[in-house]
Amino acid sequence: MLRDRELERLAGDLADAWQKASVIIELPDERRPQNRAEAYAVQDTMARLLGEPVSGWKLGATSQRMRELDGHDDVIPGRMFASTTFTGTDLELPAERFPDARVETEFAFRLTRDIELREKSWTAAEVAPRLLFHPALEIIGNRYPTGPRAPHVGSLETIADNGGGIGFVFGDGVADIRGVDFRNHVIALRVDDRTAAENFLGDMRCLPFEAVADLANHLRERGEALKSGDFVSTGAATVPQHVTQGSRVHADFGVLGSIRVHFT
Repeated sequence: MLRDRELERLAGDLADAWQKASVIIELPDERRPQNRAEAYAVQDTMARLLGEPVSGWKLGATSQRMRELDGHDDVIPGRMFASTTFTGTDLELPAERFPDARVETEFAFRLTRDIELREKSWTAAEVAPRLLFHPALEIIGNRYPTGPRAPHVGSLETIADNGGGIGFVFGDGVADIRGVDFRNHVIALRVDDRTAAENFLGDMRCLPFEAVADLANHLRERGEALKSGDFVSTGAATVPQHVTQGSRVHADFGVLGSIRVHFT
């Protein structure tokens, strides 16, 4: 019972920080999740406490190579909340809502049909016809204390904190993506006049349809299903770039479209 109370307190602290666009005050050891089940319990409780509409799901650590480098042993899903989900190709967003944030490009989809709960695992070939492609920008950050004396934040803490997602921007849908080599498709992500961000290519990237199937199968174990209209984003395609008030972001996906965001 004591353990449950500590995890509930962490979820409450994270939910409060989400609403205030701030960080939690402290992260004592007794509140840290000790396994993935506890981490997802905190993530789910945080969402319940927020009570916000969910617009979809984000994924991290979607390639085996990325998991090896970052110390994760599975994909890391988190919810997208409607209040910080945006659509369009040229947007202005309030920088105060996203403090100490970074942006990264991602390959994303919107479901055109449900991917319902079922006993049998979903495959990439089965989910693909139910998806419309969208270029996307994830706004990433966390709600933990920062600074030289801040506590270490590992995989379990990241899971508990909604997978590190704080916002998303989705560009226009693209109906025909035949022939796109997602693992080697180069994206030009620039913030202001900085050099374009390095691309994660080859085995550093996932196969996007496989990532959606992995998400559907993961959520089945948590009693969640993907529904028509949900967005799903499949992990970083470029190295994250820091943004502050005044930053102008341009993500050029080539034939797949582009997104511009000004943080005001």
